[in-house]
Formats: sequence, C-alpha cells, structure tokens
Amino acid sequence: MKTSLPLSPQQLYARLSRTADIDALSIRYFGIAALVAFLRVLWVICQTSGVFGTPPDTWIIDAEKLSGDLFLISVGLGGVVHAYIISQRMQAETNETLTNLIINAVGAILFFALSERAAQVLTDDPEPFITWAGLLRDGVTLGAVYALIALGYTLVYGILFMINFAHGEVMMFGAYGGWFALMLLLDDGQQSFETGAASLAVLVVPIVVGVLFLPLEDIVARMQTGRRQAQLSEPRWMFSLLSMPVRALMGGVIGYGALVGLGQFAPHIYLLVITIVGLLFVTFSGMLVSIFVAIILERVAYRRFRKAPRLTPLITAIGASIFLQQVALRMFGSNRKTYIQGRPEILSDPLNFQLDFGRLGVVPVSKTGVVIIVTSLGLMALLYFIVQRTKLGRGMRAVAEDKDTSALMGTNVDRVIVMTFILGAALAGAAGVMLGFRGDQIYYRFGFTPGLKAFTAAVLGGIGNVPGAMLGGFFLGLAEALGPTALGIGSEWKNVIAFSLLVLIIIFRPTGLLGEVASEKKV
Repeated sequence: MKTSLPLSPQQLYARLSRTADIDALSIRYFGIAALVAFLRVLWVICQTSGVFGTPPDTWIIDAEKLSGDLFLISVGLGGVVHAYIISQRMQAETNETLTNLIINAVGAILFFALSERAAQVLTDDPEPFITWAGLLRDGVTLGAVYALIALGYTLVYGILFMINFAHGEVMMFGAYGGWFALMLLLDDGQQSFETGAASLAVLVVPIVVGVLFLPLEDIVARMQTGRRQAQLSEPRWMFSLLSMPVRALMGGVIGYGALVGLGQFAPHIYLLVITIVGLLFVTFSGMLVSIFVAIILERVAYRRFRKAPRLTPLITAIGASIFLQQVALRMFGSNRKTYIQGRPEILSDPLNFQLDFGRLGVVPVSKTGVVIIVTSLGLMALLYFIVQRTKLGRGMRAVAEDKDTSALMGTNVDRVIVMTFILGAALAGAAGVMLGFRGDQIYYRFGFTPGLKAFTAAVLGGIGNVPGAMLGGFFLGLAEALGPTALGIGSEWKNVIAFSLLVLIIIFRPTGLLGEVASEKKV
C-alpha cells in the first residue's frame, strides 16, 4: 500500500499557483486590511467619545481589544504567507513580479500600525463627541473645496493625459477676481455689502425676470430648425418677435415691483435675495477671471505641445505655474487680501439653529460652511450632468477615447478641449472665492498648496475619474481634519498627512480609490 508523502514547498506553491490568482488575493488582502483598520479606528472613536455610553459597557471594550488581537493575527499570518510566496518565486526564477506582493504586505502592516497608534492615543487621551463632530464639519467643508479644484485636474487629464500644475494659479486668479468684485460692491455701497448688493439687484433682478418673459420656446425652435422655416408657423413667429420688447418690459417692471414689495413687506426675504445676488456676482466674477486665464494658458502654453512627449507639457505646466505666480506678484503686490471686511451680514454669525445630539452635546454650524458645501455639491452635480447628459459631454468622452477618430466623426477637438479647460477653471474660480469667504488670505502663492492638495485628491480618487475626484477631495479633507487628533499630533502636521497620503497612494494603489477610468470611459 502506497503512502502519500507530504508536499514539498515548491510543489505546494505550484499547486497554489494553479488553483488561485495569488496577486489578486494579495490585493484583496491589502484592501481588507485597510477597511478593517478604518473600522477599528471609527469604533474606538465612538467608544471613547461617549457614543456607546459613558462609560461604555464592558463588552464594547472587550470587543475592541478582541478585534485588535484578531487584526494582529491576520496581518501576521498574511505576512508569513507573503514571505513564503516571495521566497518561492525567487527560487523559481520566473517572470512573476514580486513588487505587488511586497507592497501589499507592507501596506497591511502599515495600516495595522496606524490603527494601533490611533487606538492607543484615543484610549489614553479621549476626545468628546463634540470635538469629533466639529472636526468632521470642518473636514467636509474643506473637502468640498478640494473636490472642486480636483475636478479641474481630472478633466484635463482625461482629455490630454497631462497634469495641469498651473491649475492652482488659475484658482488664485479667480480668488483675486472675486475680491475685486467684492471691493466694487463695497465701494458702491459705501463699505456695506448689503447696500452695494441692493444697487446691483435693482439692475439684475428686473433684467433676469424680463428675459424669462421672452418667448424662449420660439427662439429655441428657430435655432433647431435653422433654415427650415416651413416647419414654423410664420404668423406666430412674427407675433412673438414683435411682442418681445413688450414682454421684456413687462417682465422688468414685474421684477422691479417684486423687489420693492419684498423690501417693504418682507425685509428678511429681501435681504436674502440681495445677498444671493451679491454673492453670485462675486462668484461669477471669480469664475470669469479663472476662465479667461485658463483659455490663454491653453492657447499659448499647451496647444502646441499636445502631440509632444508627456514630459514636455508637464514641464510647461510647471513653468506656467511659476509664471502666473510672478504675474500676480507684479499686478497685485505681495500684500495679502481678505474677504472678511466684505462678508455679508447673514454669513457673519453662526446659524440660528445648531445640530443637537442630545446627551452628546450641540455642534454649531456656520452659514459660510453650509453655503460652501451646498454650492460645491450643486456645481459637482451640474458638472456630472454636463459630462454624462449633454452634447458637450459626449464630445468630451469621444475626444478622451480617441482624438483623431472623433475629429473624423465631426467633433471639433479644439473646441472640446477649450471647453474642458473652461469647465475646470470655472470650478476652480468658484473654489477660490469660497476659500476667500472662509477666511483664507489671498496672495500670489495662494493657489500653490491648495493646488497640490487638489492634485493629491485627484490621485486619491483615481486620476481621470470624475466621481473619484469628488471622493478624493472629501477623503483628503476629512483626513486633514481628523488625522492629527486621531494620531495624537499637532494640527500643523496636516500638510504632512496630506502629502504622505499622496506618496502612499502612489506606492500602494497607483490607480486610486475608485481606479483610473479606462479609455472609453475617461472623463
């Protein structure tokens, strides 16, 4: 009777290679370790901040300790398995790479070390729930701004496969444009934002309402049919054309009357309306300045290098960044400018309501933060709609997939690329104005650090991936806000955390959290 001999290490590795995708399992091991580390830190935060009660039940503390022990055992066993597979591959002298295995094993150990550090810090020096809620609020606000700027990076990369390192300076010029628009309102209103905004609203609101009274349906039909006038009802069109001045005048009178009526009978609504008009004026001014700078940048610096090796436009972008900084220094000087003196009255104080978490406490929420988050989410949703549902978006996706083929199919490649720069610059300009109202000081190097962090956010989410840029922005904002407290270090280390994330994500997951989008789905 034959006895089965135990398998040698080489035979065991050969059988394992035939039955499983070792590299895929290694990546999954890394991802599970990252998820478990995050959940463990979140559990400790809830445990030490009083979410589970003060003091928490014994089983909650025991569960956290048991999860830490199991995490340590799983990471240790995974490390042993990885070491065994690496040694067998080295002996086999095959073409299989060792890099991914080493990176995934080291990454899992790093995540365990970070979670262990956070658990120890939070246990020894617990923070109340209100502190974490406030940090979460600040992280979401900052992340919304990072996401807006990161979308500009990811749009340009999706079309041209280049990193526009001058995008931060485009945002900086938008912040200056918003500041000058704000100063114009203040000068017109004798240093009162509300007075200047009211003067502007008297002109803008009647015009907007008058435009809404125009026969837009006939104008659209005229544009769609072109020369096929037979499809239009000529008498109806002539009647609409002749009635345009009357309808516009009627709309203007109604808009002006409504504004005056609100001022007399509903002053709170009137104040809200004129404040919105003033804020939109400042924001649109910043966006227009950023768009103007981006168009010049694309036309002068980037267009001629589209077919050059990738290093050439990269160096050009870095040079353009330095050039724009020096231009801003010569134009606006080195003095720092701030939006604080022109902040609207309704944004100056905390909200009338606060987030009440019962026994855990109350978290104040500023109006500026709410406006930043809501505006950012609205702009992101608008951009996503443009990319996915409009003719321009289809053109952008076609150019991202194949410029030459899309040009043969009738797509104006130059126009699509310019529109891509315009969309990214508009979002960056809005982000610059938001940072100004948040309290940041504007100067010639104002865009450098936020630009790099937004690039980090784009890489975190997956460069070229629009949803990934949004996710990466919020993830980076939360990491900056929560990381120093969780690791027991000062807030001055937040930049170190942000750029360490960039290095780590490039090493451990170069395609980002959501992965780099394939060519047919770029942008």
